[in-house]
Amino acid sequence: MDRRAVGLLMAEDDDMSPEELLGRLVGLFPDFAEYWNGPDNDQRDSDGSFTLHGAFGEFSAYFCERYEELPAERVQALAWLLSECMADPDSDLDDAAASGFLENVAAERFHGDFERYLIGRPLEFYAQWGEGQGL
Repeated sequence: MDRRAVGLLMAEDDDMSPEELLGRLVGLFPDFAEYWNGPDNDQRDSDGSFTLHGAFGEFSAYFCERYEELPAERVQALAWLLSECMADPDSDLDDAAASGFLENVAAERFHGDFERYLIGRPLEFYAQWGEGQGL
């Protein structure tokens, strides 16, 4: 993985804002910026604001549509980001990563393949569901 991608994984503080999360996701998956800014994004409020759940929710749609095209090293970096986001079980960021992203992708066609990248709490959460099982 290149140095820029590794740098994107390093949090500057414990409280990640929605804007910081979006920046980290776009840093790992640059094409997500265009997807996020598209007319079909209903996760942004009329004033442009959004939540952690909203950022992960829209990213989950992008991720599902493009999973097979995503570079493996970027998917691995996403798994590390999810571990970081879920480090504090009582945080809004943990809840957003779990319910805003992992729940949304858990029953998708790539369940088993994506599961092999996950570690720690994200893996424990994700492994509750098998491929094709609803939540």
